[in-house]
Parts: sequence; C-alpha cells; structure tokens
Amino acid sequence: MSMKPVMEYQNYRLYVRDFYTERKTRSGFTWRDFAKAAGYSSPVFLKLVCDGKTNLSDVGVERVAQAMGLVGTELQYFRTLVLFNQEKDSAKKKVLFKELRTIAKDNSMALVGEDQYDYYESWVNPVIREIAPQMPGATPAQLADQLSFDTQTAEVKKALALLQKVGLLTKNDNGYEQSAKLVSTGNLEVAKLSVREMHRQMGELAVRSLDEVPVKERDISGLTMGISEDSFYRITKEIEEFRRRITAIAMQDPEENRVYRLNVQLFPLTKGLKGGENA
Repeated sequence: MSMKPVMEYQNYRLYVRDFYTERKTRSGFTWRDFAKAAGYSSPVFLKLVCDGKTNLSDVGVERVAQAMGLVGTELQYFRTLVLFNQEKDSAKKKVLFKELRTIAKDNSMALVGEDQYDYYESWVNPVIREIAPQMPGATPAQLADQLSFDTQTAEVKKALALLQKVGLLTKNDNGYEQSAKLVSTGNLEVAKLSVREMHRQMGELAVRSLDEVPVKERDISGLTMGISEDSFYRITKEIEEFRRRITAIAMQDPEENRVYRLNVQLFPLTKGLKGGENA
C-alpha cells in the first residue's frame, strides 16, 4: 500500500513517521538509516522529531525532504507545513495555513480540516445555521436584520453558501433545513486554530452585550478565587458536566425562538504561587 501524498497531511511529523513506517515495512529501513540519509549523526534524531520532542531547523527541513525525495510543489508544501506546525503565534499560523491552502488548491487538492476551519472562522456561521430553518423564505438581508449584533448581508450570504457546501444546511422549496451532520474538530490542528478565533469573537460579543443587550435578556457573572491544581481539575470536570446538562435542556426544547451563546470561561489571573511567594 503506497503512502498518501504529503498534501493530504496537516502534520509533518505524521508524514515523516508514515514515510519511515512504509520504508521499514518494505525494506527493513531503520531510524539509523533514515538519519544517515538526512545527514544526521544521531540515529534517533528523526524519531524524536516524530515524537514531538524536538523540531526541524530550516536546514533540517531541506535534509529530511531530500531524504524523502520531495521536490517541486510537494517540497514547497512540506516546508510550509513544518513552519505551520512549529509556529506558536496564532496569527502567523493562520497566514501559513492560507499558504498551505493556496498550494493545495493550485494542485487541485483540498486540505483535511478545511470545512471545519471555515465553519469556526466566523461567529455568524453557527448562528445562521440555527435561525435559517426557523425563518422560511427569509432573504439574507432579513436574516442579517434578525441578528443581535450588526451584520452585513454579504456575511450572511457567505455563511449560507458555506453551510450548504459543507452539508450543514440544505435548501428546499420553503427555505433551509438543518442536517443532522455535526462539525467536530477532533484532533485537527487547523480546525482548533479557527475555534480559537471563534472563542475570541464570542468573547468580544459578550463584552458588547454589556452595553447593547438589555439586562433582563442576559446573565453575565463571574468569580475570582484562589484554587489548587487539584481543584482546577475538579472544576473543569464540573464545567464539562454542566455543559452536557445545558445541552440536554436545549435539545429537549420544542419551542425555540431565539439563539443564545453560552460562554464558560476559567482562566488564571496570576502566575503560580508557592507559599505565598511568586514561584
């Protein structure tokens, strides 16, 4: 069984490991052989890379790519993928992901995780998915007018097109129908990247709601508390159960007439403390 093309990967470490595994199966290839082919003296260096314990340098990228026989656009994609995976800054990662998409598109390929990335990139998408089926015959302008925060008609049109493209909405004679399909990020790094953007946008809307939404139509509260690592773990589990109970209430409601967003946020306001002193 031949390997998948590198453009079907969103994690270069998995690609390198699959290359090693495929060669090992065919010819008894070892990590030492692989390291030697890439010009490394350490026989386990590339295994450490695949395990996420070390990164590839710019020079290392070229060595490993040459050892795997990557040339042309595959080499270009691999270089960009390494930068994407090793970058820590979210804004820079988004730029690199767009570069990956461009390379794949130019080669008539779609990246794994593109649908999830696009869905979570804007807060408008999940809202339109909820309200479009509830407003048969509504125009994009009417849907935009129904949102609590000012939204351009063009944004709604874009959302409707995306939701149909990924199969989350289907159009019928009366308007739109929501499919049972779920959008899951799973372990997709690109999807998780856009989920962070979604959380950022929803957080900004929560701040705006303090001034733009009547008090009787919102519930915003918070706690500032000192806790241990064990308590943090217990609280996160409690939040997880709480979200499940809230979801069950929403799913059992046959008369929904409005779309709400619930943000649950738990984050540190100080660095770690030890014995009353900064650690």
